[in-house]
Amino acid sequence: MHIGITEAGISPIKSAVGLGIILSNGTGDTIRVSLTDDPIKEIEAAKEILSSLGLRKFGIEFISCPTCSRTQIDLIKIVNQVKDQCRNIKKNIKVAITGCTVNGQGEAKDADIGIAGGNGVGVLFKSGVVMKKVPEENLIKELIREINLI
Repeated sequence: MHIGITEAGISPIKSAVGLGIILSNGTGDTIRVSLTDDPIKEIEAAKEILSSLGLRKFGIEFISCPTCSRTQIDLIKIVNQVKDQCRNIKKNIKVAITGCTVNGQGEAKDADIGIAGGNGVGVLFKSGVVMKKVPEENLIKELIREINLI
């Protein structure tokens, strides 16, 4: 059965909610996300919906925290840079990028690998266990290196 939600809009939220409910009940064999945007964005949204429900894996799943008052790094910039550098990596792993060492590795303990930022220095962790401290300017490079070793 083919399912989809036609939404003349730019946000995939209606599709995510609607298709999520239907798919979580076990209904549907194929899906269609309709957006007023580049068709590639529709595919990306569909993949994200399927990944979020645990129905399909399409490479790296990223976990990141919202920026709060404890965040001492440019978290948004780092997340975007890591995602960009990992766009061709097809490993089915969870990568966490968090903004503080207070809650970072605890919030992302189910991640295979991750970094948590600090004041000029962050930590690299695997499965919630801190492996080493890393200068902030080397966090991305160290994370990418470790992702490639997994």
